[in-house]
Amino acid sequence: MIVMAASTPASEVAIRWDAKNAYRKCAGAIDGTIAWPSEPKAACVAMLMCANESPLSAERNQRLIEQIRRVPGCGEP
Repeated sequence: MIVMAASTPASEVAIRWDAKNAYRKCAGAIDGTIAWPSEPKAACVAMLMCANESPLSAERNQRLIEQIRRVPGCGEP
């Protein structure tokens, strides 16, 4: 886990999920190097924001959809 955190730019880790530029955290969160918010509702909001605002490859988009489906009560993007 330390290696993964070290490979993530500090600026992305420091961005809050409710910030205007939070979309910069999406790739890292989808890949597992940045944590999604711990509360399910906040995680759902962040994931749906990533689905709508972050340019994602087809592979990352598919992984994001799978992650969204694992959050209780989170709808489809």
